[in-house]
Formats: sequence, C-alpha cells, structure tokens
Amino acid sequence: MSAVKLDQGGAVLGTAAREAGFRDFYAANFGDVAGYALALTSSRALAEEVAQEAMTAVYARWGGLREPRAYAFKVARNVAQDGWKSRNRELATWADLAAGSEPSALPDHTLWDAVRRLPPPLAEVVLLRYFADLRVEDVATALRRPPGTIKRRLFEARAMLATTLEDSR
Repeated sequence: MSAVKLDQGGAVLGTAAREAGFRDFYAANFGDVAGYALALTSSRALAEEVAQEAMTAVYARWGGLREPRAYAFKVARNVAQDGWKSRNRELATWADLAAGSEPSALPDHTLWDAVRRLPPPLAEVVLLRYFADLRVEDVATALRRPPGTIKRRLFEARAMLATTLEDSR
C-alpha cells in the first residue's frame, strides 16, 4: 500500500502521482531556473547548486504551491542573494588585507554586465521577466510586489540599460 497525501482541497494525492507531477515540473523548469541562477551568479557550478536548492524547496512544498515556477525563481534569487552577501563579506576581508592596492576594473562590454550593474531590485525584475520569461504577474508573485511596481521597475531598468549601453558605444 502506498503512502497517501492530501492536496490543499483535501483530495487524496498518491505519492506516485505527486512524484510524477514534480518530475515533469523539474524536467520542464530546471534548465530555466539554472540559467537564471547562472545570470545571477556567473558560475555554472554555483548556478546548478542554486537551481537544485530551489527545486528541493519546490518539492518540499509541492502540494501547496499555486505557482511552483515563480516560487522556484524566488528561491533561486534568495539563495543567490545569500551567496552575494557571503561573497561581499569575503571580498571586504580581502580588501582589508590588500589595503593600498586598487582592484582592476573589468571592461563593461555586454548586456549582462549592464544588467548586473543595475540596482538589485531592477536587475531581479529584468532577469525574471526577460531571462526567465515570466509574465509580469508571475514576477509580481515571485517577488511579492504589485504588478504595477514590477512594471515601474521594468521601465526604470530599461531606461538605465539604454543609457548605460549608449554610453558604452
């Protein structure tokens, strides 16, 4: 006899059906989540770890999620941000050790570099909307913001990107 789970409506959801549904979701979305994480982290190995962690979080809440795709992107963003904070602390330590020497700046020649230089709230909406190809409503769900806020941030991000890319020519 297999284990039995209940979905949000109280209907019986068999373990096999639950796992099959998640397997389909995973196969359809892992690449997109990993690609989004790659855009956030610039490291293929780290991006795959972030995507795995996001998919694990989705699996843990599989029966109760209304928007599992948006949730996966949200978890990936949060995990990447935690990594940024940790990396920033590490860089600050190295900067203290190397006080007196100036770090060399990398040239900014690509769209991705311009996106990475956006303020985090603008960069995350650009990446979710255009890289992850989420609808504005799904981005709003993932970030827990009203759709109007997402539209405003996208407008501001596009304006900043246009200026940055024009200046780099």
